[in-house]
Amino acid sequence: MDRFLVFFLRLCAITLGFILATIASAVAMGFLTQVITPQEASHLANSPWSIGLIVGFMVAAAFAGYVAFIPAMAVILFAEITRKRDWLFYTLAGGIIALIVPFAGAAMTGATDRSVNTLVMIAVSGMIGGLTYWLFAGSRAGSWLPPQEQI
Repeated sequence: MDRFLVFFLRLCAITLGFILATIASAVAMGFLTQVITPQEASHLANSPWSIGLIVGFMVAAAFAGYVAFIPAMAVILFAEITRKRDWLFYTLAGGIIALIVPFAGAAMTGATDRSVNTLVMIAVSGMIGGLTYWLFAGSRAGSWLPPQEQI
């Protein structure tokens, strides 16, 4: 029963880490696209539209999580099996996943918005999401596996 509990807690950490990563990615995209600026963020508590902004970020996070779920779970599964625990792996993987998803969508819909600024903003928001995942769950990847034998 002890191994089951460790495995269950690890799955919970992975799920919560993915949710936090999508929220961080959506908030980063909001700041990068200047939907809100850091100067305006300090005045949000007194603003009547602060609730709408929070709801908008949550909707954007849900959409980001929806479109990035399959590639992110493939990367997370690979990282868990190989015990990848370095922050650079998760940061780069987040950026690559964030860039793959729009190109796949563009291939299906025929959209052609590929300006450099847009691609950089998408990659940076994905990198922030990947780093957030590493902070919460990725730094302990593979901890549920039995210890490896040293040769």
